[in-house]
Amino acid sequence: MVRVEYGNGRPPWHIRRTGFPTAWRQVASRPTGERPIRVGMLDSGVDLSHPLLKGHLGRGINLLREGEPPSDENGHGTHVAGIIALAGGAWADCLRAPTLVIHPVKIFDQTGYGRIGDIVKGLYWCAEQGMEIINLSFGTDMKTSRALQRAIRDVERAGLLLVGAAGNDGREGSVDFPGRYSEVLAVSACTRSDWLAPFSSMGEEIDMVAPGAGVISLLPGGGFIRMSGTSMAAPHVTAAAALLLSMEPHLLPAAVRARLAATAEWLPMVPGRAQGAGLLRADRALRGRVDR
Repeated sequence: MVRVEYGNGRPPWHIRRTGFPTAWRQVASRPTGERPIRVGMLDSGVDLSHPLLKGHLGRGINLLREGEPPSDENGHGTHVAGIIALAGGAWADCLRAPTLVIHPVKIFDQTGYGRIGDIVKGLYWCAEQGMEIINLSFGTDMKTSRALQRAIRDVERAGLLLVGAAGNDGREGSVDFPGRYSEVLAVSACTRSDWLAPFSSMGEEIDMVAPGAGVISLLPGGGFIRMSGTSMAAPHVTAAAALLLSMEPHLLPAAVRARLAATAEWLPMVPGRAQGAGLLRADRALRGRVDR
């Protein structure tokens, strides 16, 4: 991990490449929903006092230590939350109100270790609390877990959009769970040069690709840091889905997935089984069409 500066307020490359600045202007110029989209984030928690997340965090839960706040002792969750917030336009001058609110669900400890049981509890908590999207920036190569599979199916049927990381195994046929489940929109990772990130898992379960190498986001305690992984790619898609729902709140999860896929940009240097429909393009998704 390398400490970096945000740089004169200009959005970093991964936000520009996926069309978010244009998407923010589209949101600002058209009627939006009455409230921010609720995003559940199952991760290591979040830096609850980070100044750049002020006003963008909602009620969360700590499933490791009951009654304690979902504070981040690892850094992963804060970085993921920062990507969601940044891509969602948290610091965009053109937006007058937040487009989304992040609800942190702490399921991983300071070493990044977590239990399937807590993932299951976190999924159901998000459904019970009325989340509309759940970000799952983690994975396991376990063969099966009936409890997890049942929870994923139940939550998806309840009307929540699930966005997950493809995994960092760097091999064909290595998409991790829960991204491997069909109910989860699985996201692989690309580089700044539009190549597949060498660590990114590949397989027929991949739905789309987003930037995941050298991604700039928040560091616990203040400041910014650069990190890589499909964990960093997934929250770009989560944010794009939230922007779309903020403009068209009637859309069901299947329709959101279809819109994101139909408006993705094909990357000619990335194998099809590694990019699904192609590169996330938030600007195209909000316009509802592909530029020709």
